[in-house]
Formats: sequence, structure tokens, C-alpha cells
Amino acid sequence: MEGFTLFDTVVLIGYISLIAWIGSRFSKDQHNPEDYFLGGRKIPGWAIGLSVMATQASAITFIGAPGWGFEGGLERLVTFINVPLAMIVLILVLVPIFHRAGIYSIYELLERRFGPATRTLTALLFLIARGLATGVVLYAPALVLAVVTGWSVNLTIIIMAVLAISYTVMGGISAVIWTDVVQMFVLWLGALLSIFFLVTSLPGGWGDVFDFGAASGMFNAIDLSFDPSVTYSLWAGLLGGFFLHVAYFGTDQSQIQRVLSSPSVLDAQRSLLIGGYLLIPQMLLFLFIGVILATYYQQHGLTPPEDLNELLPRYVVSAFPSGMAGLVIAGVFAAAMSSLDSALNSLSAVTVRDFYSRYIKPNASDAHYLKASRMATIFWGLYATLFAFFAGNLGPVIEAVNQIGSWFYGALLGTFLLAIFSHRSNARGAMAGLITGMFSVWAVSALLDISWLYNNTVGVAVSMSVGYLVSLTAPAPSQDQLSDVMMAEAAPDMQAVLAARADNAQVIGQEARLTRRRCIGLFAWFCLMLGMLALLQGWANG
Repeated sequence: MEGFTLFDTVVLIGYISLIAWIGSRFSKDQHNPEDYFLGGRKIPGWAIGLSVMATQASAITFIGAPGWGFEGGLERLVTFINVPLAMIVLILVLVPIFHRAGIYSIYELLERRFGPATRTLTALLFLIARGLATGVVLYAPALVLAVVTGWSVNLTIIIMAVLAISYTVMGGISAVIWTDVVQMFVLWLGALLSIFFLVTSLPGGWGDVFDFGAASGMFNAIDLSFDPSVTYSLWAGLLGGFFLHVAYFGTDQSQIQRVLSSPSVLDAQRSLLIGGYLLIPQMLLFLFIGVILATYYQQHGLTPPEDLNELLPRYVVSAFPSGMAGLVIAGVFAAAMSSLDSALNSLSAVTVRDFYSRYIKPNASDAHYLKASRMATIFWGLYATLFAFFAGNLGPVIEAVNQIGSWFYGALLGTFLLAIFSHRSNARGAMAGLITGMFSVWAVSALLDISWLYNNTVGVAVSMSVGYLVSLTAPAPSQDQLSDVMMAEAAPDMQAVLAARADNAQVIGQEARLTRRRCIGLFAWFCLMLGMLALLQGWANG
């Protein structure tokens, strides 16, 4: 395409080279599996938080959200309005328990509580769901990049895959997190540049955007309808989206593994605060780009492309100065690689920790497991690449892959909540609840006309209720199974917990007050964001 110049190509290649160099710098620090999967538990919370944010601004979001904004304005923002509330649950409940357990894979916790069968099943479900989704994450941006750069789809797939596989294999989770930090700023820079050039190209600037958005109903982000079939109602976002994000950030290994790499619980909580405060503004930023593009297309009488994912990249290469376009397209590459690298490292962690070291090569040396971890990363990288090559011919399979997560996450979250809060739940109940929860989500999706956001709510409710009731038909778990898994305040060994706290009461009290202030701050931020959306909608409809 003529818009993508030689200078743009040079900028893009320069960015790719920089990321490869940064990732390779961490290869010398990898001595054992803990270094490879958890960065030696020395990575600061702010870097982890930015890495998680970079993954959330995946290429599918970077190029897809402007298309959502172009088509529906801010309506999808309610899907993310619940994120501060979800982060409160993670800060108070899940992260302290995961971090205290000293685990690599979160599914290890389920073995301690419910036995090896539950761990194996949940780890296998993660490998299936995340492995397939990773191929889609690689294919979707490759298709758009091919359109705007003139390169072939397969070439863009190979470039992104080879680069992400290379620095992830060499540097492990440390390379993933620190390259994501760089890529996060490239993503934001690309988005802000897009807004600047778009708004300055309009005769009335921001006034045109707000006038068109208000007239077109694009600022109606809050739908108070109680109809469960309304996909993006406020209630679907608050109830369904809440469980979606608690499950995603708390029980998906690709997300929680980075949080576990922090040196302390407080640092882990700090990483979640970044997502809790910035995820809503980030999504608002990308959706607003879509609203501005809709204004631009309306003023110039343009016909949008059939695939709305091409909206922003096509505008970039046609309207941006030479070099700037290359930087923004580098942002699309950055978004794709930030999703791919974290998925590869987590898939490798689960493969080695939950399967290889238990069933194939137990009691091997750290050096052996480190080598196996790198080989597993290469395997999953090749798997995702091959799947991406054929994804364009699979059609409805891609939609099915994207639904797998919603079938799985709610039931898995219910299983973890049973493990943490219920003294009486056991292996029989956990397995029955997990399987029934997944089946119930499939049945509800197939038989009822309700928003997909409720899938995780259904999965949590069914897996917990069925799991608890079935547990009553089998003996209660032993004291060893409850130790270090239950919430400390509810644990049977509460006296021992209190005795340990007495020796360090001042420090624990300070940490508790800090945690409480953080949660209050997140709740206040949620109220502020919801109030601002209500004010914007009220102004637009006034």
C-alpha cells in the first residue's frame, strides 16, 4: 500500500530490533524454573501492572475497540466498568492466598485442596482454551497488518511469532514483563497520536466529535434495561462482567503468573491497582478513537471497510506523516506480541509444572526443568503459529474458540472459591461442580437468549452450589488439605494464626490499613467512572 513508506518500514524494523535486544538481555538471569517462570520473585509491582495492561491492550483490542466505538459508541464500556470491583476481590482474597502458597502454577493449589485429579483437569482445560486462543490472537492482527503494509499474512504471522518466541525462550517471564512495559508506552503513544491527527483533521475539532456523538447516541454507555438478552446493559456489566474479570485476572495462569512474580503480597496488590485504575480509561481511549473515526467518515462521506478492524490501521497509513505511521503500526505489533509472550510463558509453566514434572520426569534437576521449560515455550509458539496459518479457513471455529474461555472461567472461579471459603468441600464435590458448571454455561448459552456476560455468573453459581452439595456425600477434607489454602480468618487453626500475628502485630496492622485504603480507593474510582459516564450520557441526551 502506498501509504506505508520505506521510512515507516525502517521505523517498524527498528522497533522490532529494540524489543528483541531488550528481551535477550534477560537470558543470563535464567538459572532455574523460578527465575524463568517467576523472575526470581523480584519484579516490582508497577512493572507487572503495566505488563498486564499491555496484554489487555492486545492487538485485538487495539484494532478491534475502535471498530466497536465506530459501530456502537461507548456501549461496550460497561463490560469493563466493574474492573475496580474485581481488583478489590483479588487484592483481598485470591492474591494473598496464591502468594502465600509459593506456587508456580495456580492449579497446584487445587491439588493441595482437592487432590491431583482436580489439578490435572483444570490445568488441561487451561492448555486447551489458552492454546487455541493464542493462535487467534496471533492471526487477527496479522490479517490487518497485511492489509495496511502490503505484506503477506503469513509473513506478518512469522515476524510476530519468531520475535515473541525468541525473547520469551531466552528471558522467561522477566523478558515478557519488561518488553511489555516498553510496548505499553508504544501502544499509548500510538493511540494518542491517532486521536491528535484525527481531531486536528476535523474543521471543528473536538466540537464536531461531541456534536456528532451526541446526535448519534454514541455516548449512551449506560443501559438500565433489566432484559437479560440486552448484551451490554449496566446490570450485565456489573454482575456478569464482574465475575468475568475476577475469573480472568484471578484464575487464568497467563494473568496471575505475573502477579506471583512480585516479591511480596503488597507488591502484588500494587500491580493490580494499576489495572484497577487504568483499564477503564484505556478502553475509553480506544472506543473514543472509534467515535472520532465515525465523525471523520461522516464528514468526508466515506464508506467504511467491510472489516471494521481495518478502520484505524487504514487511516494511519493514509493520513499520518511518514515515520509516524510506522510507529503506530509498531504499536499493533506491540499489542500482538504482548498478548503472545505472556500466553507462551504461562502455557510453558503449566505444561512443565502440572504435567511434565509430575508424570514424565519427576525429581529432575533445575537445569533439566529450565531446558524443558524453554522447549515447551517453543512448542506452544509453533502450535500457535500453525493454528494462525489455518485460522482464516476455520470460520465459525474462531467464534467457538473465543467462547471457550467463558465456558471455563466461571466454573473454575467457583472451584477456587469453594477451596478458599468452604471447609466442607472436597474432591468429589469440586470435580462435580466444575464439570456441571461448564455444562450449565453451555446449556444456558444454547437454550436461553441472554447476554454472554452472564456466562461466568452462571458458571460460578452452579459450580459452587453443586460442588458444596455433592461434597456432603463424601468425608470432609483433612486438616492438611485446609492448611494454607483457606482464608486465614476462617481457617480451623485460627489460634495458631493469631499467635503468629501477635509477634508481628504492628507490621500486620500497617499492611492491613494499607490494603483497606487501596480497596476504598478502587471503590471510589469505580463510583467516579460510573458517575462521569452518567453525566456524559445525561449531557448528550439533554
